[in-house]
Amino acid sequence: MNPSVETPTVPQSLHILGITPIEEAVYRRLLRAPGSTAEMLAASLNIPAAELAGAVAELERKGFATFAPEREPRLFPSPPDIAIESLLLLRQKELQLARLAIAELQREQISTPDGNPVVEIIDADPAAQAQPYAQSHSRAVEEVLCLIRPPFLVSAPNKGEDSRAEARKRGVRYRNIVHPDTLALPGWTEILRQDYEAGEEIRLLSEVPFKMIVADRELGLLPLKVGEPRGPMLLLRRSAVLDALCELFETLWMKAVPISFASDGSFTIGTAAAFGPQLETMVPLLAAGVNDKVAAERLGISERTLMRRIDTLYQTLNARSRFQAGWLAALHVMKGGSEG
Repeated sequence: MNPSVETPTVPQSLHILGITPIEEAVYRRLLRAPGSTAEMLAASLNIPAAELAGAVAELERKGFATFAPEREPRLFPSPPDIAIESLLLLRQKELQLARLAIAELQREQISTPDGNPVVEIIDADPAAQAQPYAQSHSRAVEEVLCLIRPPFLVSAPNKGEDSRAEARKRGVRYRNIVHPDTLALPGWTEILRQDYEAGEEIRLLSEVPFKMIVADRELGLLPLKVGEPRGPMLLLRRSAVLDALCELFETLWMKAVPISFASDGSFTIGTAAAFGPQLETMVPLLAAGVNDKVAAERLGISERTLMRRIDTLYQTLNARSRFQAGWLAALHVMKGGSEG
């Protein structure tokens, strides 16, 4: 005869601590009848001996009961305050270990698909910083954006920047925004002249906020503190932050003025390029958000011609979307075209 066994019906207040209903029933029975044997507990609770043995072993492991070493071992309950406090302390230690895993999990969350972290701090060690700087050139495929301003670690850059020269040979486009104070530093005018003759685009702007280099909008390097060239460097991989810095560069590029160099080392500072008569008439309409049909009617041209002019405007503004083109065009209009 194998009568069905039902879990004793008792209030369950310890399950949150990992105490099962059977374990709690045994513990409560022990509190009322300390010194009970396993046989007595099984009979009073109607629990099979094997199941009771498992519950008792767990209670002993968790500090809720102890055996008295007698001929027929008897079980005694631990005082509730001591037993529960001990288990709470154990749970707190487990929770603390879980908290320690948060930082590691967050690093996983903000990693790029190839497993690299989105943000890294490069130590203030020239050797440590040289490698990512060289990689920003050697891995570039399309374009490198540079913000250049003092102070510098050395008076002039290394004239033997092979990785930069190799990138230019591969057809990588270089756009440089240079703070005017750079031209007053020994060696820099000559270096900029050589870069200009090698095909790099150079513009001057007095509002360069910090130094930065961005390769293909995928990898960015900038100092953590502008005034400390020997300080740590921030490395950014593709992210919303890096995208925002690229947008900042485009805004500064529109405001900067071109500079050209002669073979004798002299240079000429120009003004930002104007849009041209056809685009000038279209810029206010685009900046105002007028739709294509209305804009074409006002300009007396077809919508197809309007789209061609908009494409030209995109290229002039270095814009990648209609919204960005409108915003940059509005900035140009506000500046009166003199800095645009």
